[in-house]
Amino acid sequence: MNNYYITCGKREAQNDFPTHLISGIPSFLKAAILPPVESVLREHQVKAAVLGLPWEHTNTCRPGASMGPRAVRNATDHYLSYHGEFQVDLFNALNLVDCGDVQIMPGNAKVTFERAEECLLNIINAGAVPFVFGGDDSCPIPVTSAVSKTCQKGNIGYIHFDAHLDTAKDVGGELLNHACPVSRTAELPNCRGENVAIVGINGALNPPEEIDYCRENGIHVYSIWDIEERGVDTVIADIIEKVWAPGVEKVVLQTDLDCMDQAFVPGITTPETGGLTPREMLKFVRAFAKKGIAAYVIAECSPVYDPANISARVAVRLAMDAMGTIANPNGSGRISK
Repeated sequence: MNNYYITCGKREAQNDFPTHLISGIPSFLKAAILPPVESVLREHQVKAAVLGLPWEHTNTCRPGASMGPRAVRNATDHYLSYHGEFQVDLFNALNLVDCGDVQIMPGNAKVTFERAEECLLNIINAGAVPFVFGGDDSCPIPVTSAVSKTCQKGNIGYIHFDAHLDTAKDVGGELLNHACPVSRTAELPNCRGENVAIVGINGALNPPEEIDYCRENGIHVYSIWDIEERGVDTVIADIIEKVWAPGVEKVVLQTDLDCMDQAFVPGITTPETGGLTPREMLKFVRAFAKKGIAAYVIAECSPVYDPANISARVAVRLAMDAMGTIANPNGSGRISK
């Protein structure tokens, strides 16, 4: 029998280029689907694992982020596993797999995040970097919690790309709200505010108490205007110095897609004007992935507002460039002869 079909993680018809792009089960890049179980991931020597967290029950803005993981996976039809800018095949170099979605408990953030953290601990303890797709921007909370628990002796650093500070102490008494991921992370026993950076702050949705929280806890804030005036390269160097400071063992990278201008990412829950460009974001992501990250979270893709899957494809490129950098940190980062 001829194998004229596409199976996850195994491109049976590599010569049928158009068929490869549009056929098969829509996992991330058609990667093999494995459960987030440490022993299984170790057996397959997985170095990078995708995990969906379709949660948006603390969202206070536009809906649709719970459908983000599925939209991102579908958007990978646009790409090959070979990343030409890094001269590497992500399947071969990272044994990239898709661990599916966390089973959420509707309306119950505590139970949902406990389940997410269990999945993440299995992935991290297997020696893989989790790439988590939300979901609203409360999704970093279980990620930073899991990473902090896997630190042996050192601290956790955190880089939070967002138009909004997300340092609320709570929202209506809810501690796990999408306005609280930075504050929940900064409160972890092995996290210090001086190793936390919030990047891309912009617009009129940043209340004074959240600004005060940053000042009181020594959190570094880089507004869109700081980046405009100082330049991306200078800001990157400054963030690396502060977040990867002595004593920091692991760093979590997060991107709320609203850190970019809504012209580039219209399909998000809290759009903003005047933000970063995708090219600037790619430069940031590559630099931090090269320095070394323990996890990457991308949040707030809302396909119900996303014409032509624009925002989902931006999310995919951010993740793929991080993966490409991890797989080949000495790659040129560009297509060359």
